[in-house]
Amino acid sequence: MAAPGEPGGVSSSQSPLRAVGVSAQARSLHAAQALGERLYYRHRLTPLIAGTASDELTLTLTAARLGPVTAGLLRYSTAVRIDTDPYETAFQVNVPLQGTLRTSIGDQHLQATSSRAALYTPDVSTAISGWEQPCVMLAIKLDRELVEQRLAHELAASGERPWDAAELDVSRGVGRAWITAVRSTIRTTQRLADLDAGIVRYFGERCVDGFIVSVLRSEGEETDGKRSDDRVVASAMEAIMHAEGPPLSLGVIAEYAGVSGRTLQSAFRQVIGESPMRAQRRERLRRVRKELLASDPLGEQVGAVALRHGFTHLGRFSGQYREEFGELPSVTLDR
Repeated sequence: MAAPGEPGGVSSSQSPLRAVGVSAQARSLHAAQALGERLYYRHRLTPLIAGTASDELTLTLTAARLGPVTAGLLRYSTAVRIDTDPYETAFQVNVPLQGTLRTSIGDQHLQATSSRAALYTPDVSTAISGWEQPCVMLAIKLDRELVEQRLAHELAASGERPWDAAELDVSRGVGRAWITAVRSTIRTTQRLADLDAGIVRYFGERCVDGFIVSVLRSEGEETDGKRSDDRVVASAMEAIMHAEGPPLSLGVIAEYAGVSGRTLQSAFRQVIGESPMRAQRRERLRRVRKELLASDPLGEQVGAVALRHGFTHLGRFSGQYREEFGELPSVTLDR
């Protein structure tokens, strides 16, 4: 039996309507279409192999819901055709990670591959047909309003012209780096059952920004020569910098970075010379100071600001603040 709010024939580790990380399987034509529509768009799903029974079609899906972005890996068990009206509210990028994908975008026809993504704009009808051979598709849906805002800003700053192609080179350069980051984000949402809201928002905005850079500057190679320790610290600092809820535990930061707690601590010692928990405390103290400097001394209390940023022991907080900034937080507030 399907979970509450899920289409019949869907099994899921988390509800597709609520979770950031979604893992689900639909075991009929009706359930597959309903699941796809809940995460993406209204569409018409048609088996391409004559005689395929409704209950013989399976859709397996692993996805991340990131506010303005939905990114997922989709696998249909048999050849299908998917038709949609213009998306209207979103841009879409489809990348077959295995096999190929025949698709039409308005009056353009394209065979997408793992190095040549299909790029759908909001104002044209689309058709996707393929999966005669096993195919895993990375499907990325991006909010139209946010994309167009970021695109307008980027074009104004750079003087570049908008793209007019229905495809995107993801074999190299910033395109490949973007796809790698999106797939990593999907894996992260599957590992962590409960992601901080600030991190989710960061993931979504990073995905949109990566898309903009990819369509405007698809030429050139990325230059990621970071050592393993550098990558671990950079990943952990994403969580530390963008988390907005209670302070993250060492285990959560390590899980976010995809390493053990011991490996995380070792990487921080090697790269920045302090523990991840001290780095997190330093970031939280910086946030407190920024808020105190912007506050009205008569309308805000130091303790309230400290509590908002996860400092529950106010005496210890004052000492840590003075050690970091050379003055008590009350002095900062009075400025």
